[in-house]
Amino acid sequence: MIGRGGLAATLLEREAKLPPLSGFGRGALGRGAMSRSVTMQGPPGSSSCYESIRQPHNNMPPSGRQTNTGVQESRLDKKVADDVDLPSRPEYANSGAPIQVITNFIKVQFTDTDIYQYHVTYDPPVDSKFLRHKLLEPNLADYRAWRFDGAILYSSQQLPAQPGYFKALKENSGEMITLKYVLTKRVTIDKCIPLLNMIFRTVLSKLRYTRLGRNLYDPNRSVQIPKHKLELWPGYVTSVSQLDGGFMLQTNVSHKMLRTDTVMDMLLDIHRTEPNNLQSRAVKEIVGHVVMTRYNNQTYRVDDIVWDETPRSTFQDRRGNKISYMDYYRDQYSIVIKDCSQPLLLHRLKPKRGQPQLEERMIYLIPELCAMTGLSQSTMDDFMVRKDIVAHTRLDPRDRIRAIKGFICNVKESPDATAELKRWNLHIDEETLHVKGRKLETEQILFGDHMASQAGERADFSQATTVNPPISPVHLENWLLVCTERDRNKARDLVTVMKEGARKLKMKVAAPVLLPLRDDRTETFVRTITSNQSDEVQLVVTIVPTDRDDRYNAIKQLCYIDSPVASQVIKTKTLSQPQKMRSVVQKILLQINAKLGGELWACNIPLGNAMIVGIDTYHDPTSRAGFSYTGFVATMNRENTQYFSTSTKEDRGQEFSSSLQIMMTTALKHYMEKNNKLPDRIIVYRDGVSEGQFPVVKQYEVNQFEAAFSHLEGNYTPELVVVVVQKRIRTRMFYSEGEGNRSRVMNVPPGTVLDHTVTSDSLYDFYLVSQHVSKGTVTPSHYIVVHNTTTLKADHIQKLSYKLTHMYWNWPGTVRVPSVCLYAHKIAYMHGQHLHRPASAALQDRLFYL
Repeated sequence: MIGRGGLAATLLEREAKLPPLSGFGRGALGRGAMSRSVTMQGPPGSSSCYESIRQPHNNMPPSGRQTNTGVQESRLDKKVADDVDLPSRPEYANSGAPIQVITNFIKVQFTDTDIYQYHVTYDPPVDSKFLRHKLLEPNLADYRAWRFDGAILYSSQQLPAQPGYFKALKENSGEMITLKYVLTKRVTIDKCIPLLNMIFRTVLSKLRYTRLGRNLYDPNRSVQIPKHKLELWPGYVTSVSQLDGGFMLQTNVSHKMLRTDTVMDMLLDIHRTEPNNLQSRAVKEIVGHVVMTRYNNQTYRVDDIVWDETPRSTFQDRRGNKISYMDYYRDQYSIVIKDCSQPLLLHRLKPKRGQPQLEERMIYLIPELCAMTGLSQSTMDDFMVRKDIVAHTRLDPRDRIRAIKGFICNVKESPDATAELKRWNLHIDEETLHVKGRKLETEQILFGDHMASQAGERADFSQATTVNPPISPVHLENWLLVCTERDRNKARDLVTVMKEGARKLKMKVAAPVLLPLRDDRTETFVRTITSNQSDEVQLVVTIVPTDRDDRYNAIKQLCYIDSPVASQVIKTKTLSQPQKMRSVVQKILLQINAKLGGELWACNIPLGNAMIVGIDTYHDPTSRAGFSYTGFVATMNRENTQYFSTSTKEDRGQEFSSSLQIMMTTALKHYMEKNNKLPDRIIVYRDGVSEGQFPVVKQYEVNQFEAAFSHLEGNYTPELVVVVVQKRIRTRMFYSEGEGNRSRVMNVPPGTVLDHTVTSDSLYDFYLVSQHVSKGTVTPSHYIVVHNTTTLKADHIQKLSYKLTHMYWNWPGTVRVPSVCLYAHKIAYMHGQHLHRPASAALQDRLFYL
């Protein structure tokens, strides 16, 4: 590994003065300890377990919605656009060569069907969703088509009486339950997207798939990896949306990684191996991970472990009676908890989409009833296990399309599945959707000495970086090289190879001040650097024998906060292979050049006097306070090769920053200092935002940008475009090469753009594939324009986005998102993961965090 990545941040110390907005943001994602002011608590499904433990901040934006798996949802309905006046697509772009694209969308056709929607309540209350459904089902035996989500009943026929009542007997207790239903609305099925998604989940269940969380998987085709107690379930993720080309069923292959051990098993293992370090080790291994409760197949993120609560603890049920967790699970799920002294797991609920978080709501889980999901650290470190897992989960385009076609075939051949669709007058096409896309021109990469090189069809220009000099190399004349005594020879070899490699880059590297250490203690590294640091030192290079976070953090905090200087940390293992030494050092030299303020390469971006901004948020999963950190990076010259970087700490779990006005103002002042004028046009790329949060970007963040403009002299009103970038999406794009039996399905090439048919029917969006993928299936990025006062055409924004994916200086090729977004993520990550404090303002004009 070369260094540890982009690591620094500058925190602006004063708050933005903006009008308050209601809501609490995205909810509690951190893992702070439970406040003792909680008076009521409960397990999953027990609505009485919610009690406010702190008042929300009144100046934070309302929350958006994200799926349990973290995948940003792609339902872009008209209501979102209408509510916040998001821009619609001005025109379809036409740049690039045409290319036939195969998608993972299936056309859905239907005839108009009236749907009656009812709200159903139970008296006495019933917590289990499975039991609520079981009690309702016999009463609807004579109805042709109905679906129930636990609270809302959808029916193709009207129920008698308004409101109406059903009676049902609760078998395990002999209690008579009264079900009350009230008609809430009558709509046609095309206006009922939630019902359509429920229908297709039912179709999957008819194919004998089992629901885990939001998705359905096939346990009959599970893959066992007993050595590490792993079980891999294949399945499908489906979603119905109304898009530019009509109603579409998006279908993608998914895999669920299950562990056969429970959280209680893990706690017992930790207790056996480290009895004196149980709590801290358990927090590290469990908190922040997702668990699954087998009794209802739901998944939850563990936000904390509550050590002073046990299954004997009580909470108030819906009727206001105190009940223990042991009694609750016995009554609701017929489960007998074995260990009465185990602690409880805490999960913080996010607010529903469009609703502010007025109180903090929590769910408490029993460790012995929770199965771990995902991979443990020891498993992730096992190369052979990773290889086996990837062999089953990393599907190439041919296998992925075959699996999706298999899904269509299974639905068509299943009498139960086809009957379910026929019941609702639905029909799906027999093939995935084929559309015409466009491939943008291959980019030219600009280097120093007026040299240039084509990125190539694979968008890889790594060879060109070894033979062409950087645009603006920085000479390394005064630097420190710190290492242990036993690594002295490796340090000397490093200097020798650096001097050889620097000549190719037209970069001068002087001999360093070599500082060998007697031991590898953190205090020794810090003390030695501190005693030899001065204003003349450009760079501190440290060679560390092992990968230790405490030492790495201490070095970075010293170099980026206390004594601001560029820092490069290199592991001894990185320098232990002589045959790879030159290529490794070549990358180190480029990284050092960027950290010292040099300019490596560029693309031709003819925007004139413009500033390009990238914003991203990092949520720290290891901090008990659960803080978030927002990174902000802006270009400072016409060539977009000089940068201003800063970051700020947010409240727990916040995706949106209240400091954007301050950061934008500071960036504009830096731009003025460098150019003697302010930019005429500002392009903002906002990463890490889901569809439900578009209104917040429009109403809250854009307002901060405009407030920053208004506080500058001369009635400053630049053109502004704000583009949201989504990476975690399920859309896939392929193309077929050849015809007939000789045809083969492949990933679309870098530069492929799709802006119609499978895009939103109301918003200004497009998909862009910027990378070449040799193994597996390439995933496009989704770009949505949420604000635009510029004269830039759709072609311009698409071309600009593609050009910027070539300009991430830590990789001689394209990345998935514009480089400014990745820089913003790197600085936010450094701030939250390693620094925990603002970096020195002296480093704001360098990419010191690469």
